[in-house]
Amino acid sequence: MRKWHKWAGLVLSFFFIIFALSGIFLNHREGISSIDIPRSYLPAGYKYDNWNNGALKGSFRLSQDSVLLYGGVGLLITDSLASDISYYEKGLKAGADNRIVGNIVRTNNGDVFSATTFDLYKLDKPNNKWSFLSQELDTDERISDIQAQGDSLIILTRSYAFVSLYPYQQFHKIELKAPEGYKKETSLFRFMWTLHSGELFGMPGRLFVDMLGIVSIILCVTGIIFTFFPKIIKRRKARKKDGKPYTTVWKKSIKIHNKLGVTLLAFLLVLVLSGTFLRPPLLIAIIRAKISTLPGTILNDDNPWFDKLRCIRYDKSEKSWILYSSEGFYQLDNFESTPKRIQSPPPVSVMGVTVFEQDESGRWLTGSFGGVYYWDRKTGKSIDAYTLRPAIMQRGGPPVVTNAVSGYSADINNMVTIFDYNLGARGLRQGDNFAPMPGHIKDNGRMSLWHLCLETHVGRIYSPVIGIFSDFFIFLSGSLIISILISGYFVYRKRYKKKANKTGK
Repeated sequence: MRKWHKWAGLVLSFFFIIFALSGIFLNHREGISSIDIPRSYLPAGYKYDNWNNGALKGSFRLSQDSVLLYGGVGLLITDSLASDISYYEKGLKAGADNRIVGNIVRTNNGDVFSATTFDLYKLDKPNNKWSFLSQELDTDERISDIQAQGDSLIILTRSYAFVSLYPYQQFHKIELKAPEGYKKETSLFRFMWTLHSGELFGMPGRLFVDMLGIVSIILCVTGIIFTFFPKIIKRRKARKKDGKPYTTVWKKSIKIHNKLGVTLLAFLLVLVLSGTFLRPPLLIAIIRAKISTLPGTILNDDNPWFDKLRCIRYDKSEKSWILYSSEGFYQLDNFESTPKRIQSPPPVSVMGVTVFEQDESGRWLTGSFGGVYYWDRKTGKSIDAYTLRPAIMQRGGPPVVTNAVSGYSADINNMVTIFDYNLGARGLRQGDNFAPMPGHIKDNGRMSLWHLCLETHVGRIYSPVIGIFSDFFIFLSGSLIISILISGYFVYRKRYKKKANKTGK
């Protein structure tokens, strides 16, 4: 165990430090939202090519000859042929993370609004500038969606709906009613996620996990000192040089390493184990499981829709609202009615819906990382939009990623274009080709520091080196780190605790 703790710990120290640093940054997204990293610095798979990597989520016809393109790349403006594409971001907050646009809508009176991950904007047409409106919303939650129906503007956050009427200066906060058959429970995945980040216990929990991250770094550094300083001290003595400063640091490092490791062992084990469950293969065991909410945690909220709302659309054919949440699809006649579960929903990956648009016939085009489908709400039938064959609903098992759809557009060249996260723009009909990605956008692509930390924290950043094994990087590294922590405790008990008992100290 001593040898395993020593050498395995040394090998994994680099990754443990990276886990800790990236985890601390992940816990403070808004604080680092303005910091970007050029994609040209990253592995080839992270560079933009043919509008991939979530560059575009959708399009919006601003006028007869102007179209807005939006998504992870920010906000762009072009004509209906996409012959010239340029940025259209005046007024938006700086930072790639602040310019991820989720949707754009127009009200009956012609006002245009856009919603980013964190903020709400209104287009100041005379000045071609976006005016900041987030101060009108009484929330610090992420914005999930935005819709307009008549003169009403609806903002959907992760837990609430906000409704405003012209001139859109006041928003009425609505807590949607509990759906039929509601049980106060949460997904085991969500529980593990919030436990791992500390968010389960609010800001104090997040700060405690940050502290564990700092402790992890200290354990790695003191472990390295403990391993290599004896040789340095020995060489200095052989050369008749003063080795006392190194000896002092070495002894203090031993004490700090042992004290922190033993005192916080249980918390470190919970932190690592919970993180290991958030990636394959352990993810498969929890992805669809439900548990009761724990008293005293943020998940034990009286709002039945706490952190569950993702997308809302108005069904013009049925004259009702369709709400998509992490619990599935629901129908609402209005925002005061009881949501009713839709019994025959379209296929959607567990990662959530990315495209949900209704055509003139009333049929819905739905997309997710599980593919793209046409959904007839009246019959409940779904067909694959590419093959036009009936959809095969997944029943249990690990989540399947097929045609990872990240967006959709029908405003360029009268084409229906699907944006695949991996492959980029793909025409839904044979022969349709979306406009190529301009060099100034492709070459100057940026990734937020937060997203880079996420890619690093989950191990995807290492895929160019380890290939498909990157999917199991968290499981393998987590298992090894757990064994290092446990072996370190037994070494401590054997070597230091017994020694202390003998000396009576």
